[in-house]
Amino acid sequence: MNEQIIILVVEDERLVARDLQATLEDMGYRIPEITDQGELAIQKVAEIKPNLVLMDIRLAGEMDGIEAAEIIKNNYNIPVIYVTAHADENTLARAKLTEPYGYLVKPFDERDLKTTIEIALYKHQIEQQLRDQSQWLSTILDSIADGVIATDKMGKINFMNPVAEQLTGWSCQEAIGKDIRDIFNIIHEESRHSLQRLILKAIEQGQTLKLTEPILLLSKNNREIPIDDSIAPIFDSKKQSQGSVLIFRDITHQKIATENLKYQAFHDPLTGLLNRNGFLQRLNQADQEYLINPDFNFAIFFLDLDRFKVINDSLGHQVGDQLLRIIANKLIQSVRNVDEVARFGGDEFAILIENLRDLNEICQIAQRIRHEIIKPIYINEHEVFTNVSIGIVLSSIGYDQVDDLIRDADIAMYRAKTLGRGRYEIFNATMRERVRLIQQLESDLQRALERNEFQVYYQPIVNLSNREINGFEALVRWNHPERGLVSPGDFIPIAEETGLITLLDWKVMRDACQQVYRWNENLKNRPPFVLSVNLSARQFIQANLVEQITKILNDTGLERQYLKIEMTETALLENPEGVAESISQLKSLGIGLSLDDFGTGYSSLSYLHRFSVDNLKIDLSFVRSMNSEPQSFEIVRTMIVLAHALNIYAIAEGIETPDQLNTLQHLNCPLGQGYYFSPPLPAENIKTLF
Repeated sequence: MNEQIIILVVEDERLVARDLQATLEDMGYRIPEITDQGELAIQKVAEIKPNLVLMDIRLAGEMDGIEAAEIIKNNYNIPVIYVTAHADENTLARAKLTEPYGYLVKPFDERDLKTTIEIALYKHQIEQQLRDQSQWLSTILDSIADGVIATDKMGKINFMNPVAEQLTGWSCQEAIGKDIRDIFNIIHEESRHSLQRLILKAIEQGQTLKLTEPILLLSKNNREIPIDDSIAPIFDSKKQSQGSVLIFRDITHQKIATENLKYQAFHDPLTGLLNRNGFLQRLNQADQEYLINPDFNFAIFFLDLDRFKVINDSLGHQVGDQLLRIIANKLIQSVRNVDEVARFGGDEFAILIENLRDLNEICQIAQRIRHEIIKPIYINEHEVFTNVSIGIVLSSIGYDQVDDLIRDADIAMYRAKTLGRGRYEIFNATMRERVRLIQQLESDLQRALERNEFQVYYQPIVNLSNREINGFEALVRWNHPERGLVSPGDFIPIAEETGLITLLDWKVMRDACQQVYRWNENLKNRPPFVLSVNLSARQFIQANLVEQITKILNDTGLERQYLKIEMTETALLENPEGVAESISQLKSLGIGLSLDDFGTGYSSLSYLHRFSVDNLKIDLSFVRSMNSEPQSFEIVRTMIVLAHALNIYAIAEGIETPDQLNTLQHLNCPLGQGYYFSPPLPAENIKTLF
């Protein structure tokens, strides 16, 4: 290691210098130069960059060793050891100011020389490491994004980094020596109470402190900066607190980002209203208030736009989105400023109404909303009409979970829809009981498929001119083990909602196709029966519809021309393009199509042409009243004439009396069905009709 140590000898007595060089080289040091002048010594230090300088004080030239050592120390940071014969007080005082790393008075022995050199080199190495570490730490503190303030144990500032200067508005030079409370002025963001007492207490007691409350730093120029802050004590080697370091950062951007994320989490991007999460949060607050104060009442309105899907599909999603924004504004205008309006998604909205006086006030708000919604809306030169169905639930009913409030408001809304749309319904105990029954039916429905509790009933479709059976409509019946026969009106909607209708449809079609095939095989002396099977709207958006029907026909043996699929206008409205494609494929296979309940919905005549309908079924509501209401008679007559003109077979549903049959015969209606001929019957009872 010593071979790498370079020592510059500065000595004005040449013989002493040569002797010293020889001694040092024997010790293993390199002595590349010897000089006898202070000016030359400085020049040689710059050239050879020695590890150490052995400096005599009395030198040739105008500059003595002490002056040269001062320059070398300040400019080159190289340790200097004085080797001199002078030890008077004045010389020692001058030399001391240059902070030498040793002082040897001639004459000295080799051991003292070697020891002094090794100590000097080690001391300089340690000091250099400390300087490097200090510089490294200083660079880090100046570079980090956090503000750093260091204090003594009394709270007096002794360091600030540039970020701390920028945030507080105080320079480090101004702040040093000042009380931390004069520079670092922080308050609670919400209460505005000063927190400086906590800071000073933590410093004086040598505690670690992390302030988790929202904090504002009041800068010198009166800026309010949101920060987070922590304090840690600084200990000496004896574990005694010497002060503290405060680390803080500006969290303005973080707070803005957090607020933006919070807004996005609780608000609907399309309308700016609360979303479901935001509404539930607000509803929980209202529910807590109700638990504390029973006199505090609130209500939830759950709203669904009528015909929104038709508008969205026919005019496009941009018009649909604009309509939702307009509806959102209408709802805001229809309620009070204290009420909360939310969009749950799609065309569903919710409103929280607080501090209600009585039921009459609820009804007034519901009526006001309806009257506002039904006004014509103009979007991109389109005149749009819509209505709203509203379900209302009251907090006074008493709930354990706010989700149950939403559920019951939803139930009341669907009740309003089933009673005719464009109205409002207030949830009551009767609805709750009905919901309980429906939920039970849902569970039973799944088991019913597994236990084969469903049975196909057949109602004859009769040729009205000769009263011969033309075919049958397959109808499903549920023989519940406890309730007996359950009305299709009770379980079909549930099956559709849960998706079980798909499995149920395929079961009915398979059983019916198999049965009609047997009848046709056993009754060869008459024309084959035609089977009509209902398919739900859900089926017509299934990708494997045609494949599934083809498989059932192949498995059961029924020829394709003897199967007709019955569908309602609802299926056509849901997905016209997809339905048209499926129907086209079925027609190409020779399978017929019946349009059921024609006249009860939108009843567009374009359906009859676009979807190549084979049969047009006249709804029983018109047939029943056609002999007593002229309007119904005209509707029935017009449908029959229309069917004849389009080469379509009209089928009258719900024929129950001889008068109805006679009227239909005079109107030349070719086919009909109803209790006058036969109610729906199980397969074993149909044989008596043959």
